[in-house]
Amino acid sequence: MRFLFTNSAPIISYGLATGFSQLGHSVKVVNLASEYHKDNKILYRIISTYNPDFVICEGGDSLYPLLFPALDNLHVPLIYWAIEDPPDFERLSLPFACKARYVFTPALECIEQYAHHGIKAHLLMFACNPDFHKKVPPRKDLKNDIVFMGNNYFRHAARNEGRKIILEPIINAGLNIKIYGLDWWLNPAYGFTIGKNLYGGYMPYEDLPGLYASTKIVLGLHSVNTSPTMMSMRTFEVLGCGAFYLTQHTPAIESLFTNYKHLVWSKSSEQTLELVRYYLEHDTERQTIASAGQQEVYAHHTYKQRAQDILNIIRRY
Repeated sequence: MRFLFTNSAPIISYGLATGFSQLGHSVKVVNLASEYHKDNKILYRIISTYNPDFVICEGGDSLYPLLFPALDNLHVPLIYWAIEDPPDFERLSLPFACKARYVFTPALECIEQYAHHGIKAHLLMFACNPDFHKKVPPRKDLKNDIVFMGNNYFRHAARNEGRKIILEPIINAGLNIKIYGLDWWLNPAYGFTIGKNLYGGYMPYEDLPGLYASTKIVLGLHSVNTSPTMMSMRTFEVLGCGAFYLTQHTPAIESLFTNYKHLVWSKSSEQTLELVRYYLEHDTERQTIASAGQQEVYAHHTYKQRAQDILNIIRRY
């Protein structure tokens, strides 16, 4: 089959799109939002030449008017992956879901909510791509004891709670930590700031495996802490890269992984400091957990498996 993706974000270009390619399907990835500004007929042109069986979209505020009514006029079915569930279920996901042939969500609890609107949805969690998310040689320029890679999203209560449990105690203790992401970390308008000496700058996604290979502990924060399945996509990426992951506890983390076997979670700032200080000094235990975490996601959480899950649903329905 032929699949057209409307966004070139890493979750697609290094993620789900590669899963379909690995299964032998034809994939085309375009950044529709940027291409549309150059040519407002771009979707019509691509579809007429590529002739996809499905268009796959994972949302985005700007994409809806670019896809519709074009897909209706062209009679091309949409597969919608609602990666912003559950926080943006009403605002973002429902409009797309109402127009989609197939709907997938990483949040199990949202399936019932879709059903209330007459929409059949299916579970599709985040994952890793072993061809990219893998152990690579460490880089001297990225060597740190502790790293967090992500942005300063302050509008999610769960993430703010996680920051207080995971990031702040490490920063306040003066430990060797580096934080990478957009410069929101330095902007007081975002509610929480860090010192410039702790800010590593923006990290291109292509450098992610090298960053994780060069640090002893990678930290995890989550914008959702009530879902049994929805968690930060970084979880699967960090584990796929064979790094040691110390994360904020969530029900999803606990349901998918085993504490002290695949990763380590913390429920308090005091526990975070205890865990960090312990594992910084115990290399063998840290590396054993990291290896087991990688084996777990390679066995059960790859984008090739997620693509196959989508194909199974298409064939079943």
